[in-house]
Order: sequence, then structure tokens, then C-alpha cells
Amino acid sequence: MVEKIKLNFLGTGSAIPTARRNHPAVLLRYKAESVLIDCGEGTQRQFRKAHLNPCKITKILISHWHGDHVLGLPGLLQTMMLNGYNKKLEIYGPKGTSAKVRQFFDLLGRKGQDLDVKVKEVSRGKIVDEGDFYIEVAEMDHDAPAVAYSFVVKEKMRLDKAKLKKMKVPNSPLVGELVKGKTVEIGGKKINGKKLMYKEDARKVVVVMDTRYNEGAVKLAKGADLLISEATYSKEEQEIADEYGHLSSVGAAKIAKKAKVKGLVLMHLSQRYEAIPKVILKEAKEVFKDVIIPEDLDEVEL
Repeated sequence: MVEKIKLNFLGTGSAIPTARRNHPAVLLRYKAESVLIDCGEGTQRQFRKAHLNPCKITKILISHWHGDHVLGLPGLLQTMMLNGYNKKLEIYGPKGTSAKVRQFFDLLGRKGQDLDVKVKEVSRGKIVDEGDFYIEVAEMDHDAPAVAYSFVVKEKMRLDKAKLKKMKVPNSPLVGELVKGKTVEIGGKKINGKKLMYKEDARKVVVVMDTRYNEGAVKLAKGADLLISEATYSKEEQEIADEYGHLSSVGAAKIAKKAKVKGLVLMHLSQRYEAIPKVILKEAKEVFKDVIIPEDLDEVEL
């Protein structure tokens, strides 16, 4: 059985939240991992509305330290602390992250010391490699130190249970030998484990928040199953997007097209498109066909 990657869009707005869209936050869940990417104001309330438990968070990935992406972090950390969070929390972010996290813990006072936290500043390359998944990071082009993240579930070999059933292989320790690709004898018949295996392809999710168009984003997103990207402005405001270090609908779609991703999710929409998100969607689809714009609390699986 393939373990799904679940993505919960807790906040899909940008600098100014609206009644429809909260500040940015995306929760990625895979097996026992629960990875929060950015933590805008109100994120902990979005957890409650989505019936998700913040005490299951294992890692927090910060794209950059502008307020709309991080002002929910002190409150979330306090809630985790008050609810008896007992894991080792890992927080990753660009240059300056260590100092910012210390400032946030100062807000929590002495009790904040009860949390076991590892903070690491990152800029490029593989930052996590745990069993069957890894996380990579690349620097982006914004007006503050900023990074984008890639979450990759590694390619793996699996035993074809349908073939096992057809061959009437009993559930025994010998199945474990078959999984290792070994040849075993069952009922006087030799069975080659390698012939019962099939390849489960790698899966890749990339999250690109505030940035201008850049080749680093294209490289990080190459071949992704899903690219989650900011699209703050319409193509009519491309000059403003460039000036303030953001992607337009078309800019995000160009990254998706050049990187040859399978699907594109747009978020971080400016409040000016509150009533007309289809404008952003239509513009992006002129460049890249497989695009969606989620609402807050939507869930996507792959």
C-alpha cells in the first residue's frame, strides 16, 4: 500500500489576510512526519478548524522572516508547549532564523525552555535525510533572505502482494526473505523474490514562496509531482511583482512549465483578487494547464 502525502492548505492568502484567505501556512503529512511550511498569523486556529493536532508537528520550515509568514509561530509554539509537546522540534529557515527563533522564545518566557528545539539556518542542498524521504532547499530572490523547499519520498521496491496471493505463498518469515530479493523454497517450488518486486516511483512536492522568477526555483522543482507556488499578482502587475520580489500568475506558471512538473498549486494571492481568483487561474493556465487555486483548509493527496 502506497503511503500518501497529504497537504493541508491552512492559509492561502498573502500580506493582508481576508475573510476567505488566512496568512500563509501549509502542512505536509507523510507517515509519522508532520511538516509545517510557514506559519502566518492565525495558523493555530486553522489547525483547529481543520481538525489537525499541532502537537504532531515534527518540523517547521520557514521560507523567510516577513510577518505574514511567521507571526503565528509564537502562539503556535505556546499552544504546543501548553499541550505537553514531547518531541524534538526541528525548525529550519534562511539566514537570521536562529536569532528570530530566540526572540520568539523570549516572548514565551521561562516556560518556552520546556520545548526541545533544534534550529538550523539553511541555504542550499539536502538538509534532512531520514529513511525513505529527504528535504532539499534552495535560495530564492526576495528582498529578505528566502529559501524554497523540496520534500522527496524516495523510490523504493515493493513486494507484489497480488502475485504472492496468486502463487499461494503463505504469510510466514519466508515472505521477509522474498522482500530482500532472495530465492526461497515453498512447497517444493523455488520462488525468486526479485521477480515478485516492483518499483514504486519517487514522489516530490516543492514549495516556493516569496521570490522573483529565478533558475534556482526551476532547478529545485524539476520533475516535481506538485509545485506549490506563490502567485501574488496578475500578469498585468508584473512590474510591481518584480519590484517587490514576487511571482505573478504567469511567473509561477513559467517555473512549472520549465521544470516540467506534473501539477501546480497557486496560493499567496493578494487581497485585491479576493473576489476574482479565477483571473489568476486563467492567466496561469495560458502557460501551464494543470493548475488549481485551493481555498483555505482544502486538502490535496498524492
